[in-house]
Amino acid sequence: MGKSHSKAQLSTEVQNKALEIFRMMDKDGSKTIDKDETLKFWKSNFAKLNTEALFKAVDADGNGRISEDEWIYFWAEVKSSGHSEKEILEELDQLKEGKSWVSFDSVPAEKHGSAKNKKNY
Repeated sequence: MGKSHSKAQLSTEVQNKALEIFRMMDKDGSKTIDKDETLKFWKSNFAKLNTEALFKAVDADGNGRISEDEWIYFWAEVKSSGHSEKEILEELDQLKEGKSWVSFDSVPAEKHGSAKNKKNY
């Protein structure tokens, strides 16, 4: 039996926390995050490494910007891959504090490659 490609639903709590972090990174309020914004978000905490890892994992369409849809879709994929909402909330809290991006090896970037058209979260 293969893995289902259906995405797990995020609770309102997780979705709201994820959007809170997204908006902290989205310095210009454009509803997209670009690499300049993430470099500013992480300041000197390995900003370049964190930025590259984040975009590799979340920028599904590879356009150099992460939309709210891509962001939420990524976290839903994390949940679908077996991580609990408690773990996701802990990771989001770490991000809120400016801590390093954590790679979720069980969520390959290719898996959410069609995220730009997804809104079922």
